[in-house]
Formats: sequence, C-alpha cells, structure tokens
Amino acid sequence: MTDGAGSPAGKHLSRPRIRGVLTMFYYENLAEATRWYTDVMGFEHVLRLDGAEIFRVEDNAHLALVAEGKGSQPVIPGRGKGVLLSIQTDDLEAWHERLFALGVEGTGKGAHVGAGGTTIEFKVYDPGGYTIEFFEWIE
Repeated sequence: MTDGAGSPAGKHLSRPRIRGVLTMFYYENLAEATRWYTDVMGFEHVLRLDGAEIFRVEDNAHLALVAEGKGSQPVIPGRGKGVLLSIQTDDLEAWHERLFALGVEGTGKGAHVGAGGTTIEFKVYDPGGYTIEFFEWIE
C-alpha cells in the first residue's frame, strides 16, 4: 500500500504502543481445557468471562480459552489448526520433565533441533488438539 506518491503508507507515522498479546484458542469442552492449563501447564488464571477463561502465560502475554459458540471463531476439531502457542524458555529440560511426568501427549518424542538449526524444541498437545511448542535458542 502506498500513499499515492510511491512511499509506503504510514511510513512517517510512529507505531502506537502495544500493552500485551492475547492468543485465543476455541474449545468444545472449556472446563477440560481450563483444568489442563491450570493443573498441567501451571498458568495463572486471571479472569473468567461468560464463555472464556483468561490465563497469564508471562508478564503481558495471555491465553484466552473460549467456549464453542462464544467467540468470533468456530471450534476446529482435531489437530492441524494452523496455529500454535510457542513458548520460549531457558529451562527446556525442566518443562519436558514436568510434562513427561504428567503424561502429556508429545513428550515421548523428546527435544530436537528445529527452526533450521536455530532452536532446540519439543511440542505437546492440549486437550483441544492445539500444539504447544517449547523452545530454547541455540547460541
């Protein structure tokens, strides 16, 4: 998009402030997903709305679990939803040990090199089939 003079539109505008990021996942069984993110992931539950549960992932990064029919998007059954929650950590091994001990699907595959050789990572699946990726940058 250009401004008519061939310059990118908004080129001279400052970027407005962003206060945080909220990712939204949609579930047929909101109660099951809520228990999983509380008990398995250990995320802090910060807000309950009609048909949604909000968790703090870290500082200004949040995850909303939304009940079927309550949000703007439909529930997509199974896996391969085209979205994942990617969590950067400095304690990849501890996360893997925790989730493996809790029997979370995906941990049995172990960590591997990913992202074109720039990360060590592993992926698990939540009760709704969403992929949760944990990674550390390779330095």
